[in-house]
Amino acid sequence: MKISLPNDPWLPASPVTRSLILLNLLVWLTGSLGDVFRMEAFNTESILLTFGLFPQSVAGDGTLWTPFTHMFLHGNGTHLLVNMLGLFLLGPDLERTFGTVSFLLLYLLSGLVGGVGYMLFSFLVLGQLHPVVGASGAIMGILGAIVALFPGRVYVILPLMIPLRASTLAVLMLTAHVFFMFTPYGGRVAYDVHLYGGLTGYGFAWWVSRRHMRRVRARSPELDPARDAAELEGLVVRRARGTEPLSDEELQRYAFLKEALRYEDVLTLEELEGQEV
Repeated sequence: MKISLPNDPWLPASPVTRSLILLNLLVWLTGSLGDVFRMEAFNTESILLTFGLFPQSVAGDGTLWTPFTHMFLHGNGTHLLVNMLGLFLLGPDLERTFGTVSFLLLYLLSGLVGGVGYMLFSFLVLGQLHPVVGASGAIMGILGAIVALFPGRVYVILPLMIPLRASTLAVLMLTAHVFFMFTPYGGRVAYDVHLYGGLTGYGFAWWVSRRHMRRVRARSPELDPARDAAELEGLVVRRARGTEPLSDEELQRYAFLKEALRYEDVLTLEELEGQEV
């Protein structure tokens, strides 16, 4: 079976991921243009001071919106580029799995819990006053959800080009984040925002997938995910090839299995669509 990837197979079918990337870019461009044209109300400093997460301002001035809004701001172009690259690479796959509403909820909840967690731990417990901006907590929530659903999926770590299972990557990142949180080597990076966001995404995905499987098995107790996943992948490949049309009965079976196993690590028609199979 030969598969050749087309250009950008993910983003056009991922409206939430696309919109989030555009929103982050728009906020960055607004501040940059404000700097160029010297518009004090819209320059980078003004936007960061108004919407960035400053722990002392939340506690003293009541800027309660900033644990949410901080996830749409970035400290510099490199920060923005790295986060949006992560969202582009990880978001579409998970958006197809969850659907647009649940995926957006996962993203926003992970970013929010990351900000609130930073307030509760780094500020109240450790007394840190460093401001926080960036979508890292939300994006780590996406990674956490991937680990919960697809722990065996392999990702290549850039720029080292090292392939790692999602579960192995999660253990390495968890260990590194805890180390930097409790040692003086972490610098000004809010590692706990990443950690809380990742744990939120993991918990959200675990809960949604288990609830879904309980409902499916209540209706169809004969379902066996390990066995039926192979059947579904066979139907997916046949549909993608188009040389052997599925019967009406097979189409019904395909629709049932696709919905029943939506949170399992199974090849989907969307992944093969537009490719040479």
